[in-house]
Amino acid sequence: MKYSFVLISILLATTASFSQNLLGISTSRYGGTNRLYINPALAADSPSKFYLNVATGEAHVNNNYVRYQAPFSLLRLISGTVPAEYKNSDGTVRFDASYTKEILDGAPKNGTILGEIRGPAFLIKTSDRAAFAVTTRFRAVGQVIGASEDLLSAFRASLNDRALYSIPNNDNKFSGSTNTYAELGLTYAGTIWEGDGQKLLLGATAKFLLGYNAQHLINRGMDYRIIPDPNNPNSALLEVNRLDATLAYTSFLQGRSLNPRTLFSTSAPGKGFGADIGLTYISQYDSDSPALQLGLAVTDIGGLTYTGQEYRYTDIGQNPVRFRGSDFNGINGPEDIARVIQDRINTGRSPDNTSFRTGLPTSLNLTADYHTPGGFGVNLTYLQDVRSVQALATHQPSIVAVTPRYDARWMSLSVPIVYINHGLTAGATVRVGPGWLGTDNFLGLLGNVSNGIKARGLDIYAGFAFGIGRADEE
Repeated sequence: MKYSFVLISILLATTASFSQNLLGISTSRYGGTNRLYINPALAADSPSKFYLNVATGEAHVNNNYVRYQAPFSLLRLISGTVPAEYKNSDGTVRFDASYTKEILDGAPKNGTILGEIRGPAFLIKTSDRAAFAVTTRFRAVGQVIGASEDLLSAFRASLNDRALYSIPNNDNKFSGSTNTYAELGLTYAGTIWEGDGQKLLLGATAKFLLGYNAQHLINRGMDYRIIPDPNNPNSALLEVNRLDATLAYTSFLQGRSLNPRTLFSTSAPGKGFGADIGLTYISQYDSDSPALQLGLAVTDIGGLTYTGQEYRYTDIGQNPVRFRGSDFNGINGPEDIARVIQDRINTGRSPDNTSFRTGLPTSLNLTADYHTPGGFGVNLTYLQDVRSVQALATHQPSIVAVTPRYDARWMSLSVPIVYINHGLTAGATVRVGPGWLGTDNFLGLLGNVSNGIKARGLDIYAGFAFGIGRADEE
């Protein structure tokens, strides 16, 4: 079960949160198109007549199941600079179970791993009261939501912890999913009311989506136990006695790399639409007075329909289904894991559907922002996931964040402080001219067993973007 452990370690152990939010950039008044992913109405508040995002990228992970305690930091892991003494003979990183420490508090366990690239995008102030923007984005997400400590502990131990043997676990529920897709967004925002130093902005984004890869296992109820393998006394089996679940997967990326030809392929299996809508209230007497902003938005409404195989399980028969660690040897990705599960439950069964739907990470976003004419300010952000645990969808982990900052036209500094997955993180972001570099979890990048920092995730982002012309100039 080595691959299963590595997969869970990646999804749940080397983690930090759904930082597609890039709080150091998206809470800055000079964040341009990056602000629109939290509230599209902010397009009409751009201080620049024209804003161009050349490219912005991020790597992010989060979890509430394990703390990272390896002899090398997560920054070394993602940058490929792990010392040779911790590598296998083929150059791959040797990742041991002791590199993570479980958080056993009885709470359901969640984890997210994300890579995101925000491609070329621009914003134009068409008048003092309105703006138009075009954005592009590529996202690859893997998640586990609502998993039990018992099940994760069993996988972490590769089913070989004899203390877990023959203990029944009933009505176990969780969801696991991956989703890789690109989007083209069209945003329009304008002032719908103004008077006496106050105004109300309304904005909306329409999204056109192209999907490349998706898998999900939505487990609505499973009874299982771990038993000794009768054919191998040194091994164990996961015996499933009842299962109420939906399993779906695509195979488009098998044998393909994510290159421009793949990204623009007309045979990509997923297509769909999405939308964001938001309101922003601004109170500012004049340009020499402090400004208060209050925002309300719902983002990532919609989803993608994929061509692929979907199976629904409600009755696995009289004989329990047994999984061995060797079942997962030699597999190369999430779609292989899905095939192993399907083959073990019912080999040769035809799929119930040849298409399935995956929802976007819909969230309710509330923001409050106060900034002074001198550039100092503070932002409060609350993002609430509105998808249920059993939803066939990607999830936006709920967060509360406070971001103090200093913003000037050619320089920005901020310190995002984020509460997510029952844990607190702190980051730092700097912008000099058009260049951004930041993290919403600074200590998570540095933590290892030697320095005593028990990281629960990582987060890092960088970008190149700039504004031209002042929107308040005549």
